Amino acid sequence: MSSLDKRADRLAQVTAQLDYHRQRLDLYRRLHGSAPCARLSELEHAYVSARNRLEGSSDDATPAPGGGVAPE
Repeated sequence: MSSLDKRADRLAQVTAQLDYHRQRLDLYRRLHGSAPCARLSELEHAYVSARNRLEGSSDDATPAPGGGVAPE
């Protein structure tokens, strides 16, 4: 597998992780609201970490899908 293929696979994997964590965070907020709690904090941290991994994996400086802040 060429390095470009590996990079594209890694980018696709990180993008999928970002989508997964965004969906979990959105679902939690819909079901439980945005009141501060440990679980919400964990989900927000997972989403932000995934977004940072995507930004580190992409060639250009385009923002991650969903913008630069955690979704409301």
